[in-house]
Amino acid sequence: MIALIGRVISQMVSIFFSSIMVFGHAVILAALGVMGVFTGLCTLLMSILGLLRAFGMENIFIIKDEVQGSSLVSLPIGMFLGIICALLSWLSFRTLMKYFR
Repeated sequence: MIALIGRVISQMVSIFFSSIMVFGHAVILAALGVMGVFTGLCTLLMSILGLLRAFGMENIFIIKDEVQGSSLVSLPIGMFLGIICALLSWLSFRTLMKYFR
């Protein structure tokens, strides 16, 4: 009787652990996928906004609403932020590929 109770508890713990691991895998995969897509889009967006701001388009705030940089530094700032987003996207993709292996 005690052996039967031990086996039932062991199976319940195994099922509980497996369900937690499946939930964890789903959260990790979703987070990496969303982060990769979002930072990939931000890479393009930051570069385009920096270019538009450098050529004189108004009401594009690269840093904050209160801090307005000059038009000459908008292109380098936009490219720098685009590079950071591209690196985050690449790291997310690499981590996702390693996770699938």
